[in-house]
Amino acid sequence: EDWFFSGSNGRHVASQGGFGQGVSLPPLLWDLENEPWTSEGALTKHLHDTRGEKEVLKIFNAHRGTYIVDRDLQRIASLGIRSVRLPLPWATFADALSRLDVEAYKPGAKIVPDPFYRDQAMFVTVDRNWLARFLRQAARHKLKVVLDLHYMPGGSSDGTYNGIWPLPPKFWTASVTAGVDTVMLSDVGMWIARAFVTWVESLGPLELSTIEGLTLLNEPGHMANIDKRNGKPFVKAEAQ
Repeated sequence: EDWFFSGSNGRHVASQGGFGQGVSLPPLLWDLENEPWTSEGALTKHLHDTRGEKEVLKIFNAHRGTYIVDRDLQRIASLGIRSVRLPLPWATFADALSRLDVEAYKPGAKIVPDPFYRDQAMFVTVDRNWLARFLRQAARHKLKVVLDLHYMPGGSSDGTYNGIWPLPPKFWTASVTAGVDTVMLSDVGMWIARAFVTWVESLGPLELSTIEGLTLLNEPGHMANIDKRNGKPFVKAEAQ
C-alpha cells in the first residue's frame, strides 16, 4: 500500500481523492514526492514505461529481497509471535491466466498486465521458488505463515491495496476476452485460487508444515458496503 511508503508526509491510512502517497519503494526507489504512486499496478506500469523492464525488475526484486529478511523473522519469533501473514499479489500465479493470453501469462513471465486494465496496470510476478524459501526460513524460526492472496485482477476492493487504485474495481462485475469467448473476472479469480491451492499442496513437508492457512482478498466486504452507501457500488448483488 502506498501509505506504508509515504515517508514523513503520509497522512491517510487510506489515500483520498485518487491521489497517492507513495514516495519510495526501498531500497532502490526514492524521492517521488513530485509524482507519488497510488498502487502497485500503477507504479509498475509507470516505471515500465519510463525506465524499462530491466529497471522495474531490479527495483521490485531488491524490495522483495530486503524488506523482510531472516533477522526480521528471528526478531519476530523472539517476541513470542507465532504466526505472520504474508500478503501476495495475484500475479504470484499469473500463469493461471494463460488461457487469456498465452504469451503475456506464460510460465516464467516476469511482468504481466492486469487482464482488464491492460494499458494502465502491470505487475511483477513473484518467484514461487523464492516464496518456498521464505517458508523454509519461517519454519526454522518455528513461525507459522498465513498466505494471503491480497487482491485479484481488475481490483477486488476499493483502496490502494487493490493493485489498480484509483481505477474503479471491476473484479466482481466485468469480463475479459478469452479467445472467441468472454469470461467473468470473478471466474478468472477462481483460476488463480485453484493454482494457489494446487501449488501449496505440491510443497514439501517442511514448507507445508509452516502454513497455518490461506486467505483470499483483503477487505472487500466493508469497502463494498461503504461504496454502496456512497452511491458507487462495485459488486453486482448483495450475495457477492
